[in-house]
Amino acid sequence: MATEPASEKIGKSHGIRTIAALLALGLMMALTAGPALSSSHEGNEATEHRGAGKSESKFYGTVQKIPADRLGTWVVNSREILVTKETRIKEEYGSAAEGAYVEVEGNNTGKTFTAYKIEVKRAKK
Repeated sequence: MATEPASEKIGKSHGIRTIAALLALGLMMALTAGPALSSSHEGNEATEHRGAGKSESKFYGTVQKIPADRLGTWVVNSREILVTKETRIKEEYGSAAEGAYVEVEGNNTGKTFTAYKIEVKRAKK
């Protein structure tokens, strides 16, 4: 039975460690290289482009204006937001009312921002 020379064993061991180190480095880069997410600080926004003039966006802010029937144009941080019957409004932490602090998710198409989700983060103070 033939045995491997010591130099071949050392070479294989070094190669395995190199591969393991490269895999670990690649995993770290993959975990940190995703799209930036917005923090809960007012006015922060994260945007992900979705093709032909349309992009998804998320931001936080204070509600300044809501129509009586809650459908139509809301104003959050001086930004006009179109709310439709398809928009999901989550009110676990308070009512969606003027003065409430909210997270808004939706789509930008040109100058129109259409919300698909509004979540109250903090009730009116």
